Amino acid sequence: MQIPRLELLYRLAAQRDAVPVLFVHGIFSGAWIWEEYFLDWFAAQGYHAYALSFRGHGQSSAPDPQGQYQLAEYVQDLDDAIQTIQQAHGQAPLLVGHSMGGMVVQRYLSNCQGRGAVLLTSIPPQGLVPLSWASLFTHPLESMMLSRSFLFPEQMSAEDFHRAMFSGPIELAKIQRWMQRMVPESMPLIWDMSWLDLPNVFNVQQTPIEVLGALHDRVIPSSMVTLTAATYGCTPGWIDTGHGVMLDAFWQKAAVAVDAALQNLLQRQPAVHFKRTG
Repeated sequence: MQIPRLELLYRLAAQRDAVPVLFVHGIFSGAWIWEEYFLDWFAAQGYHAYALSFRGHGQSSAPDPQGQYQLAEYVQDLDDAIQTIQQAHGQAPLLVGHSMGGMVVQRYLSNCQGRGAVLLTSIPPQGLVPLSWASLFTHPLESMMLSRSFLFPEQMSAEDFHRAMFSGPIELAKIQRWMQRMVPESMPLIWDMSWLDLPNVFNVQQTPIEVLGALHDRVIPSSMVTLTAATYGCTPGWIDTGHGVMLDAFWQKAAVAVDAALQNLLQRQPAVHFKRTG
């Protein structure tokens, strides 16, 4: 079911026929994570840059006061944003899905063939179960802290947040400002991403996919990035940042890597940019 208000932030390129790109956020956050640096940067590179907030996040409607949403509802929000952008520009956007947003993108592509998608430090198509074990093995302290913060992000300290998400020095005031905008995540969503509503890999493969991981990621281990890339038959690219690539001290490196991935997608894009597959 559609929601009354879907927040869609944007920066338009100077060229009217520029390629639109839709950035899709991960847990706790909203479109604001892309507005800090990425939207202006990508508009300057010649893209129509968009970012949405899922229901219950950012300035989007929150139909459930408890914030208990399912993966299919976030997929609906993504579908609505894509249709809005396509109507505005006469062409479907390329998708960039970060972390949880990468899972939403994959689940969307299970039903709709897209123009192309970048899975950016994304949850793998196999879901949270293998990710949880890999994270517990590689970064046990951060894994336990992040597991607790799914329900209680306000209990995370600025120091813990910095260590888990970023690779370089960031002003404390910025971290505190970002943390104030975080929201608890949904338990039904966690179950969906664990095993109840995983992507249809065959259908996702009908869309050109690029996979990027972060070298200092304490949330999505490199093994999971490699698993995602292997599943979709591509070679992963690597960014010299932490998990929060778009807010990291070295966010420009992430922006350049995402831009290169988008250009690769444009070279591979199918003749039909938007088609239902199921």
